[in-house]
Amino acid sequence: MRNNLGHSEGAVNLENINHARLEPYISTARLATYSNFFAPADKVELFGCYLWSKEVAAAFFPLLQVLEVTLRNAIHNEASQRLGSYWFDHVATRSRNRMTMGQQRNVAHFTQSIADARQKIRRDLRLPNNSPVSADRIIANLTFGFWTNLFSAAYDVNRNPNALWPVLLRPVFPQAPQGHRDRAKIQQKLLAIKTFRNKAFHHEPIWNIGRPAKVEDAIQKLLNTHDDILDIVNWISLDGGDLIEKAGYSSTVKRVCSLEHLNYLKRPGENDKPISRVKRELRSIVRRPNQTTQITINNRKFGKIHGR
Repeated sequence: MRNNLGHSEGAVNLENINHARLEPYISTARLATYSNFFAPADKVELFGCYLWSKEVAAAFFPLLQVLEVTLRNAIHNEASQRLGSYWFDHVATRSRNRMTMGQQRNVAHFTQSIADARQKIRRDLRLPNNSPVSADRIIANLTFGFWTNLFSAAYDVNRNPNALWPVLLRPVFPQAPQGHRDRAKIQQKLLAIKTFRNKAFHHEPIWNIGRPAKVEDAIQKLLNTHDDILDIVNWISLDGGDLIEKAGYSSTVKRVCSLEHLNYLKRPGENDKPISRVKRELRSIVRRPNQTTQITINNRKFGKIHGR
């Protein structure tokens, strides 16, 4: 714990790390990105900013995983009911002459992804080349990029019984508010999240998407991304959103994506107190007659202690 309650003994001390030896493995060019934006006072603060970025990415992983699993299962379940378990083998698209080059690439990526998934499963299970593969196995092997590409206009075909959109928008996103249950708007959100996800999974700084002008702007962008992920999950399933909240995934993102946490990592241990001292202070507070002391952690009210 920190702030009023201090930090436990053995907190990380970046001053004891050999920064010169670490730098080549992170790369001077990458660290320069942090140096130019955060303007750290020294190497300790620089590496603190770098570790903050790592913690931010780690905090988002559970949310991204819940989003990906929720999205793919919602689409697969609804498409299967309408088109059959192997819906992806005969899903309708716009005619080629009505698609842009980008939309044609989306369709080509779709077809290749299904073929690659089948081949990989057969290879992993040591099956003959023409052996049937279960639809569920294929779905589990498709990437997040596959699912975001499904929101391309190429799959938006009015009055076609084998089309995904717009007919499946309501079944897949039953909780989406009026005006947001729109394929193009959902695609825009998902593409932004995919860019964010790819940067996180490839160990790139995710705080600099959109070239923020200052640290506060970068943090606000991260919190906006958190809100977008939570929005889409809730539009599909309120239970999925409830899981994110109750499992602490959402509160972890908000705690890490803060100036307070960034500053702590820049100067770790600066305001820490050993547990022994914290215990003494707590005993002193408890002994104060007729007094109530507010306890805060990370600038959030945690509870109250009433004196005897």
